[in-house]
Amino acid sequence: MTTNQPRTLERGLPECDCPADCGGRPELRVRLAPAYPSVRPSEHQTPPDLPHSPTRRGELVFDTLNQRHGVVMDRYRSLVYLRPERGGAEWDVDAKWLVKPA
Repeated sequence: MTTNQPRTLERGLPECDCPADCGGRPELRVRLAPAYPSVRPSEHQTPPDLPHSPTRRGELVFDTLNQRHGVVMDRYRSLVYLRPERGGAEWDVDAKWLVKPA
């Protein structure tokens, strides 16, 4: 038997109504939106003219899209996975946004 109604999961708490539309549950202090990238959608940026393509794990790079330094953790095709120098949540960014730190 098939129905046309979408499956729903009843969690007993209301959906988030915050302006960021994070999809979380504010009563549980749960946030579903990722912490990165921190770029606001209204900001228009262009990639740097001479991007740096990291070649080894542990290399320090500067993410021009998010305006922060990161240590290369891994790479998959054009995505580079970065982590803050002193530890923290990992984020990914397209390699075209990376430059060598000044």
